[in-house]
Amino acid sequence: MGNAQNPFTEIYECKNCQSLWWIRTRGTGDPRSTYPEFYEQTAERIDDHRSDLIRNPSISGILSNKESAFPYNFFEEVLEVLKNSKSDELKTLYYQRDPSLPANVKRWLLQWFQKEFPQEFQKIQKNGFPTAANLLLTLEEEEIVIVSEFITKDQFAFITSKKDNFFLQSYDLTNQKILWKISIRRPFREGLSIPILFYQSGYLCSYQGFQKGSEYYPKLNRPDTLCIYDLFGNQIVSIQLAFKCFEILSTEERDISENRISHNFCFTIIDDILYLPHQSQVQVYDLKLGKLTQTIKMPAGEFFSGRAFQTESGNILFHTLKGILGINVSGEIIFQYLSPYHPVFIDSQFQFYYYYAIVESANTGEKKTFKNTTEFGISLVRELASLPVEFPGGIYLSFSLDGSLLLNSHLEIIKSFPFTTTDTLGPHSFGITKTPAITTEDRIIITNDFSGIYMIDFLGNVLLEKPIQSEVLSVFTFDGKHAVVLLSFHDDYIDKDQTELLLLSPKGEIITQKILSESKGISVSFDGICVFSDHNQMFEIDLFVTEN
Repeated sequence: MGNAQNPFTEIYECKNCQSLWWIRTRGTGDPRSTYPEFYEQTAERIDDHRSDLIRNPSISGILSNKESAFPYNFFEEVLEVLKNSKSDELKTLYYQRDPSLPANVKRWLLQWFQKEFPQEFQKIQKNGFPTAANLLLTLEEEEIVIVSEFITKDQFAFITSKKDNFFLQSYDLTNQKILWKISIRRPFREGLSIPILFYQSGYLCSYQGFQKGSEYYPKLNRPDTLCIYDLFGNQIVSIQLAFKCFEILSTEERDISENRISHNFCFTIIDDILYLPHQSQVQVYDLKLGKLTQTIKMPAGEFFSGRAFQTESGNILFHTLKGILGINVSGEIIFQYLSPYHPVFIDSQFQFYYYYAIVESANTGEKKTFKNTTEFGISLVRELASLPVEFPGGIYLSFSLDGSLLLNSHLEIIKSFPFTTTDTLGPHSFGITKTPAITTEDRIIITNDFSGIYMIDFLGNVLLEKPIQSEVLSVFTFDGKHAVVLLSFHDDYIDKDQTELLLLSPKGEIITQKILSESKGISVSFDGICVFSDHNQMFEIDLFVTEN
């Protein structure tokens, strides 16, 4: 065997037949020792196709051999040979961002491009990769966008931070200018992952301040102030929150609810009236007057969950942590149903869904249990992976580990599926979780971290089944028809985490697939205009316009 093929280590040429060989060495200890701990050498003849790349290094050769077996550092060694003579081709290869290239090739391209083209690299770092993105505004250098939220068709609000100062401001896409800007308290970001700026029933809502929930569990930290603004930036109310965490003990509710923490700081706005939990009471605020007008005491020491609904007759139904309470326009209790356990979900038919897949009807008191029978004949009660999703005519139930079911309004199985959602209701859940499944006009979109994205219609037909290998950050609809899925993204072509955005059509087609800078500044308008931030800049991009 001759010498190694310079500059390719582990590759040698035979002196007699001139064929190329891959000499692999592995082991521990000194191979010259009489008794090395472990040492092994193997020789593999390299076929003609791979030999051509070794004798004639080229970028096209790398692309055609990216699935072939080579020494670990081989492709990097080829790139080192080509970097001086094929600079333009390497630059094009970096911009193409081929996801199928080996990870070490991506890293080499990143380091090389960053060194050779520092100005272009900085531009990419600032602007992201969507070439169709338009710069909306540039803030001061130290002012960073935290979150954004559309409040009208062409206006969005956003929170920025500059050192220890925080601002809430609004931007008009049509006139391309900031409409108003106010100073606010520090927004809540030190505990549970909850929306800190959102639009609800005609008002802009923000969680601010901080209450320490536990010395050991930061997820129990919670905000201490709810601020509600009109769409012109005028503060209507600033309410000190009396939040409590209720631990459901597994020893008491093991067969139904499992051990978890429940938080009662959701709220509801109906016809300019705010219904807010406050210990074992419901505080009622008139947002037109901007003041507290009524306090409703929950009977039996119950706690308002924050979800309230108005019936056609004007009665208000409060979902509590253990049941339902109905109050008429005079404030009198007209209906109450309490369960001995804590349901994770209550549907419009007053059916209670528990963590262990038991459904109880408040109308009849009947219970139905969903079980899974193993191949050994053992029947086990299923556990819900995430909150049930109600749709016209039925309910979608996802279970931990073993698939999901589509049920009609009588809880009869329409169809079963082998896939399920991200597990958000397990024993270690803290009560505030992302929503892994949503419903649109006639579709249900289901997501599962590091597994897949699925779309079904209300009859159970599977319209989309897309495997994924990353975390689902969010799934939502901006117009009731199309769905947006945000995925964590890191492809080794840039030295920071990014966000992949998928726009799904009602037919299950992927209309748009884009890589954005980060997720915390992303929001989408009713027309599909997406705004996103990167450091001190805001950009817009039309999700329905595809790039060449």
